[in-house]
Amino acid sequence: MLFLNRMARYVLRYKHAAQAPSSDLEKIRAAANLKVVDESPRMLLVEGEEQAAHASVQDMDGWTVTPESMTPLPDTRQKIR
Repeated sequence: MLFLNRMARYVLRYKHAAQAPSSDLEKIRAAANLKVVDESPRMLLVEGEEQAAHASVQDMDGWTVTPESMTPLPDTRQKIR
């Protein structure tokens, strides 16, 4: 069995109501030690080290960094009681 060593993932979220500034998004995309995995108008999912994720938004207002978390889907099949 092959196990790949995957870097941790972090969600970078823009807290304000408007779309994140394009200049901020470009700086995050250009960060050397981060890989953007997915993005939406106010959030980016990045892969890399925690320190690099925090450093990428350090000088930008309105950004938060949170580790990615997985929530398992509930079993929706009906069960006999």
